[in-house]
Amino acid sequence: MQKNNNNFQVNKQFADFKDKNVLIGLKNWEEFEGKIIAIDNFLNTVLERDDGLKVIKGGKVAFISIKEEEK
Repeated sequence: MQKNNNNFQVNKQFADFKDKNVLIGLKNWEEFEGKIIAIDNFLNTVLERDDGLKVIKGGKVAFISIKEEEK
């Protein structure tokens, strides 16, 4: 019998993207900008955008880039 693992944690490299403004590029050349509010180890992502929330399946992600804050 398997025990429940309640200590699941997202990879630190992925967790660093949370609450950051990012540019996400997809394998079909689409790009989305917004703030990541949730991400998991499969790169499934919930992005907060001006027009609402966007859910992106991790298998479609080509890259995630943190946007530099304008000063």
